[in-house]
Amino acid sequence: MFTHSHIRPLLAFILTICSLTLALSGQAATKIYKTVDEEGNVVFTDVPPKDGEDSAAVEVETPNTFAPAPATVSGEREAWNVEPEATTDTDTFSYTSVAIVSPTNDQAVRENAGNVTFDVDVEPELQTGHKVRLLLDGTPEQEGPQLSFMLANVDRGTHSANVEIIDDAGKVLMVSNPITFHLLRVAAAPRPVQPLPKRSSN
Repeated sequence: MFTHSHIRPLLAFILTICSLTLALSGQAATKIYKTVDEEGNVVFTDVPPKDGEDSAAVEVETPNTFAPAPATVSGEREAWNVEPEATTDTDTFSYTSVAIVSPTNDQAVRENAGNVTFDVDVEPELQTGHKVRLLLDGTPEQEGPQLSFMLANVDRGTHSANVEIIDDAGKVLMVSNPITFHLLRVAAAPRPVQPLPKRSSN
């Protein structure tokens, strides 16, 4: 249990330490002295000892300090620098060419049944999820991941055809130049009409 004789030196020690802290924050170069009073209590003070008093100078290190960050104005927010997202390879991918290679432009196609096969060339190769769409005379006819299409019973005469590359959402990525072809279909000759036999008159 603390007695009155113990509390007094303890309070004196605490007050001394607080004083020293304030003194150090204001003047880092102030000297501190350690003395022992008549009752044997250790006292720290910045007052130089009188002649004949038993005391020792205490080396005190300069306290660490820091500058607080300036307070932001109410309602303002700090600006954050956000690096842009890197683009992926699929964002920059593009085709260099697409074309119908058969029939060739201005070719005459002889096919009595009207069946015409269209072969397509794509550079670079068709990507997964992309399709080729065939148009005949401006009308979409077939589409799929293949590079060959066959149309049946095409009317004879001159036609134009071209293809489009589309993605899985139906967006057109590239369009070929149109080609013109001439479908020749030989019509069957009509049967000759047989004359009716003449009736004999009696």
